[in-house]
Amino acid sequence: MDLRDVAGELYAAAPGDFIAKRNAAAAGADRPTAKQIKALRKPSASAAAINTLVRDQPDLVGDVLDIGARMRDAFASRDRAEIRSLTQERQRLLQRATDGLDLSPAVQREVEETLQAAVIDPAAAAAVRSGMLVRALESTGLEQVDVSDAVALPVEIEDFPAPRPGRRKSAPAAESEEEDDDGAAATEPAEPVESPSERRERQRRIRAAEKAVERARADADAVDDELDETVDRRGDLEAERDRLQRKLQRLMDDLTETRASEKELRSRLSDAQRAVREAERELRDARAD
Repeated sequence: MDLRDVAGELYAAAPGDFIAKRNAAAAGADRPTAKQIKALRKPSASAAAINTLVRDQPDLVGDVLDIGARMRDAFASRDRAEIRSLTQERQRLLQRATDGLDLSPAVQREVEETLQAAVIDPAAAAAVRSGMLVRALESTGLEQVDVSDAVALPVEIEDFPAPRPGRRKSAPAAESEEEDDDGAAATEPAEPVESPSERRERQRRIRAAEKAVERARADADAVDDELDETVDRRGDLEAERDRLQRKLQRLMDDLTETRASEKELRSRLSDAQRAVREAERELRDARAD
């Protein structure tokens, strides 16, 4: 059983079916694979919408992401007319991509922000193309988009963006060296070397942080599973409530009808008892004669 194939099927399923399908897939796998399957996280509502969009409308998503490369070329060449044209085209494509998804305003906004990030950043574009998003993405427009833990499984990013300007690169030796009065080259001070004890301490902190991440993810998955069970339970209770409300309405209707019948019967009984008394009086009068 290939983990990536299983993940592809899980993230193509409706979010409400994710937990059940994940459990079923894990049950049919060997222990190591089952553990990996159980670690696959349920996608957020916006991530699930994008995963569906990638599968249902791949050409449209491809057009949206292709705008990103064209805009980067336009910015590089400072072609203002092309930039304006591509910006308008980007807005039209984003609108087409999100139309008809029937999402809440908050989820709709996250979908738009994720697609916007994918247009700007190749790493985000690769994450979207994977169809295995587990959370939404966002871009500040100034820094590389954070795609860590945003995809269920690692994806290949061929066109990963280069580091943005900010840190000054080391100048070539011919330019960076300055000669002193005696003609000797002045060198920059060397960076401090990490000692063995510092390296061990850093590695210890990394391992501790990794374990903390694993525990936090396990706790989040457990809460996620519990939430799904609670949602299912709520659905069952709401269905039972609706059934009981319909039954109560029928009983109320029957009760109203019974009360009306009771009132009518009491009236008829009163008339009948009055007729009995009149008949008995006539009988007494006839005997007296």
